[in-house]
Order: sequence, then C-alpha cells, then structure tokens
Amino acid sequence: MKEEKEFLKQYIHENDVCVLALSGGPDSMCLLHLLLEIKAKIICVHINHGTRETCERDQEFVKEYLKKYEIPLEIAKIESYKNNRFKEEEARKFRYKKFQETMTKYHAKYLLTAHHGDDLTETILMRILRGSTLEGYAGIKRKSTWNDMILLRPLLTKRKKDIYEYLEEHKIPYMEDETNKLDNIRRNRIRHHILPCLERETSNYHLKMLKFSEELSEKNDLINEIVEETRKKVEKDHRIEVKKFQTLSRNLQRAYIESYLKDIYGDELEYLTKKHINLFENSINSKRNCFYLSFPKNYLLIKQYGWCYLLLEEENKPFKIELQEEVSLPNGDMVKKITEYQEKNNFEIHLNSQDIKLPLFITTRSDGMKMAVKNLNGHRKVNDILIDKKIPKEKRDQIPILIDTNGTVLWILGVSKSKYDLAKDENYDIIYKYIKRKEL
Repeated sequence: MKEEKEFLKQYIHENDVCVLALSGGPDSMCLLHLLLEIKAKIICVHINHGTRETCERDQEFVKEYLKKYEIPLEIAKIESYKNNRFKEEEARKFRYKKFQETMTKYHAKYLLTAHHGDDLTETILMRILRGSTLEGYAGIKRKSTWNDMILLRPLLTKRKKDIYEYLEEHKIPYMEDETNKLDNIRRNRIRHHILPCLERETSNYHLKMLKFSEELSEKNDLINEIVEETRKKVEKDHRIEVKKFQTLSRNLQRAYIESYLKDIYGDELEYLTKKHINLFENSINSKRNCFYLSFPKNYLLIKQYGWCYLLLEEENKPFKIELQEEVSLPNGDMVKKITEYQEKNNFEIHLNSQDIKLPLFITTRSDGMKMAVKNLNGHRKVNDILIDKKIPKEKRDQIPILIDTNGTVLWILGVSKSKYDLAKDENYDIIYKYIKRKEL
C-alpha cells in the first residue's frame, strides 16, 4: 500500500482534518489503518443502515475499535425507508447528508471513502448495462470535489484481494456484510460471475478500468468547458433561447441538454432517463411554438415566446396574476384571449367591459369568496360550488378563479361562470378561453 500512502500524503498535511466513512468492513478498516500510518487527524462516520440483524454488531465493533485510538465517531441510523423498502439512492443521500454535517462540524477539508478497483469496475459495468451519460460511464474518481470539499478514494488502485492480504498482514480485524454473498443484487452478480472472467483475461483489469475512467473524465471535462461557453450565449436565467439552440450541432445539443438537466435536478438526476433527454431534444426542435410537458419531480418543460425551460410546479401555493392577452398558470394551464365566440361551456367566458372593473386577475380561492352564479338568484360561496362539482378537497385551493379589480368573482375556470358571462347574441367585448395543459 506504499503508493496509496503517498497518494494520501500528497493531499493530507499536518493540520488537515479528514472525515472517513467507516462501516467496519474490510475496505474501510484498511483505509483507516493507512490514515493512522500517516498520522492523519481523523473523524469517523458510521452509518447504520438498519437493513440486517448484524448492523448493530458492526456499529458496536466500530465504537469499541476506535476507543483505543481516541478517534471521534459520529453515528447515524436510518430508522425507516420510504414505502418500507430499501433503496440505494435514498441511503446514499442519507449518508452524504451526514458526511456534510460532520465535515462542517469539525471543519474538515477531506472526505474519504474506501471504494476500491473492483467497486469501480462494477460501477462502470452496471452503468453500461443500465445506460448513462459520459460522466456516468466514467464511474467514480480517485479525487473529486463535492460541495466545495475534496473527496478522496485512495484505494481505487487496489483490488479486493489486495485489501484482504493487507488486513491479514497487519492483523487488522473487520466485519463482513453477509449480504455481499447473495446473487439477488446486480452488483453482486457482476462481482461473483463477471469479474472472475475479467481476471482470467488480465489480472490488472482494475487498473485498465481506472485508466478508462480517467480518460473518459478528461473528455467529459473538455465537453463541459465547451457546453458552458455555449450556455452563456444561448441561455438566460435558465431559459434557453430556442432559435439559438437550434443552430447548434446535434451532438452539442444533447450535451447541452444533459448539462442543463444536471443543473436543474442535481442529486435527483437518477429520476431521468435517455427518454427524457430525447423528449427535451425533440420538443425544443419541434415546430410547435407553445406547449407544456410533465417531467419527473413535478417539473414542467415549457416552450413559449421563443424560450424553452423547466419550471417547478408550485403546488398549494396561492397566486394572483394580472390577466394579459395570454397567461401561463403555475400548473402549466393557460388562459388566452380570443376574438370570437367558440364554445358555450365553463372553459370560455364572454364579458362586457362596462359591467366590470379592469384590469382582471387570475387568483386562487380565499376564505369567504362568493360568486353570483349564472342563472341562479343570489350569491354562493365558491367553496360550496366546488363541493357540489365534486372537486377533491386537496385541489380546491389551486382551482384558478377570474376576478376583477374590485374582487368580484367572474369565473371559476373550468367549473362554473357568474352572471357576468354573456350569451352569444348579447353585447360582449372580452372573450377568454381556459386551456388545460394536456390540451396544449
């Protein structure tokens, strides 16, 4: 492990504090020993995933082992998982949140994880099988930045068998995760059945994979530089100017979209697939000038007025928007002024400007709001109208409502109209149409 120690010394100096992710398994115990060898200032973090009976055993082992070295230990346990089902991405977010908190608490400069060469090989193969971006295919880096801090993985140059040999030589104890022997997980199947095939071809496959990873990362960094310069010319406030984007080559367009989506989704990028990249590309290049499409995590892909962008739908948040010729609502629906009577239904209203106080506004329901319902005497509470129309309770606060400057309710869009709505043969000079997102 001489080369790995030299790698650590290259970055970790006398007063640098480093946080080590310590599971108690062979890999992290090996890395702990290397850090002790170079006399690093260590803070350990142990995550109890709560997925097997031996998790408590591992936690106690780590606690007892660190006592003799007087190394501070932070422990965090995942008490439950969404839908009571373990998901690696959920666990990863939990781990890195705890790492972030620990690094801030101890003013640490480095975060270290014990990923080794077999881990890198497995990760690359898994992403090839699943499909990914160029950055994804590159796998994990030996040195990278994470939230303005430095993440080091010094063991990427070693295989699992090298780690076991080191532990045996130095009489270092460790705990084994028995689930690593199961074949019901893809990573385990690759480890048990594919890596032995690679080893028969060459014992240094992990170093070849590391070289492959580094070369892909270099190419990806170059592409990112080009994309970033392009984005400065084509984009404003995360909105893409359609005509400028359409002048780019197809390869640059796709790299641009991947970069754009990574900025928007961040750590939740796994919710996207190649299908979403293709959908984004086809949409922005289509001849349609205006549409809305749903994207994962409550985002909308919007194309209108020569711009294309993703917007997070704001659920259950009150709004009040002055009505113009055409207005997009927070949920992606649209209200558009038209010139001719088209339909007699609750998706179109016909008003006389002499009967109301301009300007008009689209807003959400407020307590006590009432409307003089068309063809009925007197006023009714808007909430009662929504109940009668069987609008679910959770949706009532987001139903758009047209009011004038005096607050007079003129129209519950798509639901009911007031007495101010005029018939086709009456005298009106204002017509608005309500268009649901799915119809755009």
